[in-house]
Amino acid sequence: MTPPGSPAPATPPTTLVTRLRNPDELLAALPYLIGFHPCDSLLFIAFGGSSGRRIELTQRVDLPPADDAPAVCRALAANVLRVAPAGVAVVVVGGDPVAAGGVPFGGALPSNDLAAVAEEALVACGVTVQSRTWAAGTGAGAAWACYDTCGCRGAVPDPDTTPFAATAVAAGLVALADRADLEKLVAPTTPGRLRRRARMLTRAVDAALDPADPRVKLGLADDPTDGPGDPVPTGHALDEAAAGRLHLDDGRVVALALALSDVEVRDAALARCAASDVDGAEHLWAALTRETPDPEAAEPAVLLAACAQLRGDGALAGIALDRAEQAWPGHRLTRLLRAVWAAGIPPERVRECLSAPEPPAMPVTRVVGRGRRRSRR
Repeated sequence: MTPPGSPAPATPPTTLVTRLRNPDELLAALPYLIGFHPCDSLLFIAFGGSSGRRIELTQRVDLPPADDAPAVCRALAANVLRVAPAGVAVVVVGGDPVAAGGVPFGGALPSNDLAAVAEEALVACGVTVQSRTWAAGTGAGAAWACYDTCGCRGAVPDPDTTPFAATAVAAGLVALADRADLEKLVAPTTPGRLRRRARMLTRAVDAALDPADPRVKLGLADDPTDGPGDPVPTGHALDEAAAGRLHLDDGRVVALALALSDVEVRDAALARCAASDVDGAEHLWAALTRETPDPEAAEPAVLLAACAQLRGDGALAGIALDRAEQAWPGHRLTRLLRAVWAAGIPPERVRECLSAPEPPAMPVTRVVGRGRRRSRR
């Protein structure tokens, strides 16, 4: 079962539709756009659509060192071109802890040079800069001010008073306190549990690779949802996760890890998630990422990243990709999705890329335990 204290990722049931009327409402909305309250961050929020006011892409990075700022801002500006923006809002959160104490500041705003570099990068790409704003934070009461000559400043409103935040909460979205809270979604479970399962996986793979060993037979059918040879069909696990009945004991985790170590089973699960919004998919992949030892944890982690990208949750996708890379450096699908994530490709394009035809009906012989064989060398 999912360990206590490990929240499941929220999946919004519908696209949020509301109006952001001024900079302080945009600041209050940021935690719901990226999944957590940012600190010491640079954000580019691209607007577009037929009205030119729809949020098309939100990018966040840690505040870069001064020497790296031009390259970072050029990369962010290049990414927004993919959504043909009508304009971009630049937001700097945090920075100078002394100046962050309140308003007025008695001088230049924190990270003023960074805001200027961000504007230069966007203008060089032919993108209109709609606003440049600094904020001490995104919680209620945090000070904010404009870098521009208008001199606008104020305090971030209580989310309960803003239409966007109210709509987001009603849709089931949660703004976590910080990025560390989001990382708990994929944080490994207790070391003893993982070591025990790693030993079980090693024994199962060794037996599968020895044709004379009768203990384990791991021939998997092509369809991961209802193959007769699949000891724990991934489709059944998805159904259980959607119904809130997911239970992951040692045997279940090992069987699912072995199934997902088969690239065709893993890719079929990926195609199923891309073909439609599968209820419970993120809950299953997040739980398996926590409960599976390395290197096998890379497989559910990359599936979680894919699901997050399919609904435009770049923050969760990035954290899941980090976990996949930690579990299995050089994992091929992780490298592919990392490139997609870094390029800011929209969810609909990601869905087109990941959707695939149904696997062939003829059963085939497969080799399981790819990552475990690799890790033992």
